[in-house]
Amino acid sequence: MTTPDLGRSTVRWVGGLFVACVLLQRFAVPGLPVALILPLVLIGAAWGLLRGLAEFNKGRVTAWLLAAGATAIMLMVQALVLHAPLVSVGSWALFMTVWTPFTLQLVDRRLETYLAVLRVVVTTSAAVAAGCLVMTLTQYAGLPYSDWLAEIVPGAWLLNDFVITYPVSYGSEIYRANAWIGLEPSMVSLQMGIGLVAALLVGARMVTVALLVGGLIVATSGSGLAILVVALVVLLASPARSQLRQHLIPAGVVLAIGLSSPMGQSIVGRLGESGTDQSSTSLRAIYPYQYLWPTWVTDLSGVVLGFGPGSSQRLVEQSGLLGLLVPTPVKIFFDYGLLAGAVLAAMILFCYLYGPSRAITVSLLVSLWALQPGTTTMVVVMPVLLLVTWWSPRPGDRALEDLLGSGSRLFSRRPGRADEAAWTELSNTARRQEMM
Repeated sequence: MTTPDLGRSTVRWVGGLFVACVLLQRFAVPGLPVALILPLVLIGAAWGLLRGLAEFNKGRVTAWLLAAGATAIMLMVQALVLHAPLVSVGSWALFMTVWTPFTLQLVDRRLETYLAVLRVVVTTSAAVAAGCLVMTLTQYAGLPYSDWLAEIVPGAWLLNDFVITYPVSYGSEIYRANAWIGLEPSMVSLQMGIGLVAALLVGARMVTVALLVGGLIVATSGSGLAILVVALVVLLASPARSQLRQHLIPAGVVLAIGLSSPMGQSIVGRLGESGTDQSSTSLRAIYPYQYLWPTWVTDLSGVVLGFGPGSSQRLVEQSGLLGLLVPTPVKIFFDYGLLAGAVLAAMILFCYLYGPSRAITVSLLVSLWALQPGTTTMVVVMPVLLLVTWWSPRPGDRALEDLLGSGSRLFSRRPGRADEAAWTELSNTARRQEMM
């Protein structure tokens, strides 16, 4: 049975993990190339389980065990069958460890608790956006960019092998904004994009929405904009579209002004770059397939059995191409083959089902499967855990859930005025609670 105390504890716990994900994304376990937020999430998940805030989801536990068993067996088969397989047991262990917390579900999964968590996400993302704007404005004011976090924190405590930030354009003295705490500009852009979608869902004030839009522009990365565009497409097909009306013109004006700036022009110039060799979009979503496809298809045993955990990453690193990533489908099927890969893919997709907001779920699914290395990078995986998986299966009033774009009835009927009135009342309640 849910209680107000359980709801408040859930909000503090889940919201606190999101804040930690943002603030500690650059930190490593001292002396190890492991993100600090990985053990933090594991400890946090165990704490929530012991405190009665979470419980095991039997379906996802079963899916995790099947995936772990299938891939573990495949490790042994690869070692016996393949010629010089690139097998890394550590890579396999990291993969399964990252996805272990997804076997849990929250005890309190009510809509009002979810909205309260979204307000924490909005506040946190708005703070990141403010940091990005300050970082950019200080550079235009004549203060050169400096990695202040690296000057304060010992190097052993920070992750390496990430491009923390780089100039907006070749030869520019203005660096892309990451609020000094971002692992990459694309990471903070992703977080601000999630915050902007959450702001629309809870009916945040226009100043907050404008702040988040400004942060997305100065980060000069398309990750957050991709989240926003996909979410808007989903929201426009739901009763929640009535909530967009009050933000459409003001946010459009802010976006137009931002896109006319040097940062905005850099983003606009990258809209059609997918067909350009070694562009950022190509290196994320197109070239990894082109680069690894010849290796994959020339060996039938590799197609069926995979080349071993970590093999795709090793080959990508050998390419010498800075910024070449390993998308989720490549990681799964190149490393584990069609057999075990299908089981692993099914487990991951299972973690996206029955979340409270289809807009957030679909946007994260598209982003993490097409643009981000979303299998073992915890800072990228955590939003799925905290805003989708732990909240499913969704309980309670299906009509209210439809207002967040969740119900299967959403696309089978035309939203009526009663739906839009209920959404307006829900968003007004959320706004009043945000102002308290």
